[in-house]
Amino acid sequence: MSETDINNLDQKILFDISTEIFIKNWSIYRKIIENDNMSHRSGYSKLKEILLAEMDRPFSFLDLACGDAYYSSRTLRDTKAREYIGIDVSEQALSFAKEELSSAGFETILVNADFFDFDRIVRQPVDVIWVGFSVHHLDIADKLEFMKKARNSLSAKGLFLLYEPVLIEGENREEFLKRFRETYDRHWRGLNEEEEESLFEHVRESEKPETTEDWIKLGKNAVFTKAEKVYSENTGLYEIFKYG
Repeated sequence: MSETDINNLDQKILFDISTEIFIKNWSIYRKIIENDNMSHRSGYSKLKEILLAEMDRPFSFLDLACGDAYYSSRTLRDTKAREYIGIDVSEQALSFAKEELSSAGFETILVNADFFDFDRIVRQPVDVIWVGFSVHHLDIADKLEFMKKARNSLSAKGLFLLYEPVLIEGENREEFLKRFRETYDRHWRGLNEEEEESLFEHVRESEKPETTEDWIKLGKNAVFTKAEKVYSENTGLYEIFKYG
């Protein structure tokens, strides 16, 4: 895919309070990544394991809500990646992503847009679609629509993977928020008081996780042949799902 294969969107990117902190101040999320508060390190390690095992041919990699591509750029090293397309709503994060990918041994394209609208941007099938910590912000109907778009955008034998928060079976949203707070108090570090408040405002406004069973069911309803959980990180808050 070349630049001419990207449909340039002449639109204002809209955002609400749930995404504002990541658009205006990427440094908060960068601290979260650096302190591994959301288990990025182990999650991306699992992603690399999957890519090495299942992508034995040159492949294109679509990174949705890519952020600064810190982990993606490192995960794709020593794989057969031939092309990277990153889409994110934060211009600040994309400026960092450009630096992270500057020495990549594959073609890179970065687009400032909402990850949900990726199908209006990427017009050719891709081999791998990866999205982390973003799909859970959508309502259930939009989750299904997004996953259908992912299914329709994959090449033959392509993979769609997502890394998202999960509800324990029988847990409601308020109970999840309490569990998130307890996990934060036990495991998180690196944020000051103001950053902590911004984080919890984001969580209260935007978190709409699903149970493991429902994440799998969404994949099946999106007509994926295979839908499975492949990883659960040590706090129990986040899991990786693979669809194909």
